[in-house]
Amino acid sequence: MPFKGNVTATIGKTVAPSLGKKGTSSDVTLYNFKLQDSVLSFVEPSSYPDKIQSLVSSLNMADQVVLKMDAVDVAFAETVVALDALGMGKGYLIMGGGAVEDTIKAFAKDSVISSYPVVGEQVVELREKLSKLEVDSSGDAIVQIDHSFSVKGVGTVALGVVKKGVLHKHDELTIYPEKRKVLAKSIQVQDTDVEEAAAGVRLGLALKDVSPEDVSRGRILSTSDSIESTNALEVDLTLSKYSPRQVGEGDVFLVNAWLNYVQARVVSGSVSKGETKKVKLSLEKELAIMPGRIALLDPSQKMPRVLGFANLR
Repeated sequence: MPFKGNVTATIGKTVAPSLGKKGTSSDVTLYNFKLQDSVLSFVEPSSYPDKIQSLVSSLNMADQVVLKMDAVDVAFAETVVALDALGMGKGYLIMGGGAVEDTIKAFAKDSVISSYPVVGEQVVELREKLSKLEVDSSGDAIVQIDHSFSVKGVGTVALGVVKKGVLHKHDELTIYPEKRKVLAKSIQVQDTDVEEAAAGVRLGLALKDVSPEDVSRGRILSTSDSIESTNALEVDLTLSKYSPRQVGEGDVFLVNAWLNYVQARVVSGSVSKGETKKVKLSLEKELAIMPGRIALLDPSQKMPRVLGFANLR
């Protein structure tokens, strides 16, 4: 049987270090823990609140959320907007020392976190709760790459999360959006060589005949060779009621999709705060079209820097 598991985004500086062993660290920091036959990974937005991309990337990688908040402040408000924009409906809420549950629930009553159960910070119990989430492993294997580097004697190694399906050693994969072929020479999970890994598991892949730049963050690897890519989108765009501005023709912002951040320009259409309207977007470079949502960001503005979202499929 392949390793199974899931990835949890932990928002609150004290949560992830208590749940797992520290691993890869950049603008996001990974922690890992093996619980029986499951691999639990925890991703912390280590550059947030300075960089909104750190928070959004953590949510891109995750299947569920643990949110610890001490007070209703601008960072909390922005986090709620981001969770809504990315549709993070599965999660838990921890009340920090300065938090008042009724105040937080009242503020977020129309958001996804209104359905998050309140839990304690007891490590063993929290791990048990988080391990119960099972990720669908049907269909073609899809791996979302978050880091890559070269290892002497091994070659290019890519780190990422199996988002769908089951990946097998020696699978032929397509790199998206470039649609280049690559071979999975070996798979490691928790520093152990394995023959396969299922959806929800974070792994290391040794890849043949590619450089780390070929499989940098945001690349998608899949056993499917029929994923589409595009540099133009026509979407029903939902603008947050907290957005500092409306969006209209000629406006420029970042589109986030599966760890990619691409500059987009509105070609036609306009949307006011709290509305959903159809718009056409021109993208600076091609994106692989994956199931789920894209988020609209403006890192240059004051919080909230998440403007809204659109469903791709």
